[in-house]
Amino acid sequence: MKKVISTILGLGVNIIIYVVAIFILFRAGAMAYDFSYEVFGEPVVSEYADEEVRIEIKSGDGGKTVAKKLKEKQLINSELAFVIKTRLSNANLMPGVYVVKASMSADDMIELMSDAKNSVVQQKTAEELAAEETSQSDSESAYETQTETYEGEGEQ
Repeated sequence: MKKVISTILGLGVNIIIYVVAIFILFRAGAMAYDFSYEVFGEPVVSEYADEEVRIEIKSGDGGKTVAKKLKEKQLINSELAFVIKTRLSNANLMPGVYVVKASMSADDMIELMSDAKNSVVQQKTAEELAAEETSQSDSESAYETQTETYEGEGEQ
């Protein structure tokens, strides 16, 4: 009798262990599928969301920083999936202020933010900044020359 009870208990424990293992494997598979869908699919947070949200990307902001901003505004589901998407697409997120919606996919957001022309606040290009510095330097040297001329005339 004891042998039968111990066999039944041992079998019950084995069944419980197998059920728990199958449940864990099922959950891990479901999580892997959901994550891979976030990375390789085109999920949207809300298909019907029309609210426009402005996201500012500063010079030097990387994919992680942008993903954090998007997650805080509830525009993406997973920061890690967004970072992986930006790396896989070799995206270069440009500084600027962009208008995005929760109804946009992460791919659409990456495409939008990879072109500075899409920014609602236009940033100056490197050439424009260099031209400004040159014109400022020229105006400063002209002012110094003019000041020296006036000082020289007062001494005579």
